[in-house]
Amino acid sequence: MDGVLRGGVRLIDRLLSNSLGVYIFTDEPDCILRIQYTQAAHSVIIGNERILKGEPILGIHVWNERMPKIPAQGATLDWALEFRRRVIFSFREIAKEMRKDPKYEQARALYGASVLFSFSDHIGGIRVLQRLGFTVLPYQRSMGKFGIFWENLFSWWLMWTYNTASMNSRQFFNLQRTEIWMLADEFLRRYGTG
Repeated sequence: MDGVLRGGVRLIDRLLSNSLGVYIFTDEPDCILRIQYTQAAHSVIIGNERILKGEPILGIHVWNERMPKIPAQGATLDWALEFRRRVIFSFREIAKEMRKDPKYEQARALYGASVLFSFSDHIGGIRVLQRLGFTVLPYQRSMGKFGIFWENLFSWWLMWTYNTASMNSRQFFNLQRTEIWMLADEFLRRYGTG
């Protein structure tokens, strides 16, 4: 029964990704991110720059099937180092794609949202993201608590389907999202040099 339910979550994940325009841009086996050329859902200030609602951005999305599996006993140092290595590799692959395809020249920033790190838990993870060059902000969603409930439910299903051990350190009703932002020029400066 679990296999059927997980298969259903995988199908919903694929359909949702396709409908939102989230796509795989490389076949490199160590890449754990997908991208989405989209518009900013709200205005945000990153450093001295203001990104306005509706401006073109590049969304970063976890490639769930490729995420390193957290050991049953929880995240270890080896797991964290492998995860970091794959994230940086993925950023470099995104930068290559941005330089290769002229449509990305219009993207003002890169953006991602996640329940992996929140301001109340996993502060170390937020610091790692900041060291990688991202501005970390509280999550903003126009659909309010109702929409956040459904997003959290789907995130919970994804954790259960792809990386069950990640649920051990989280409680469903305490899931909180954060947003990560980086100006496109800064991202290319950091990750576009091989």
